[in-house]
Amino acid sequence: MQVLVTGVAGFIGMHVAKRLLENGCKVVGIDNLNDYYDIELKKSRLSQLNCKSYNFTFEKIDINETE
Repeated sequence: MQVLVTGVAGFIGMHVAKRLLENGCKVVGIDNLNDYYDIELKKSRLSQLNCKSYNFTFEKIDINETE
């Protein structure tokens, strides 16, 4: 199964993606990496997901941009 997780660099999104990967899903994660809180923390979470599995793909996307 392939799953899209929005806000994947956030606390909830990262843990949801992690659990999905552990259950054998392919995960596509998107996040705009805004500066609402520490961007380095968000990057650290993404690196943890990348290290966990080759089944994780990340795209920096802002769903508010309509183009």
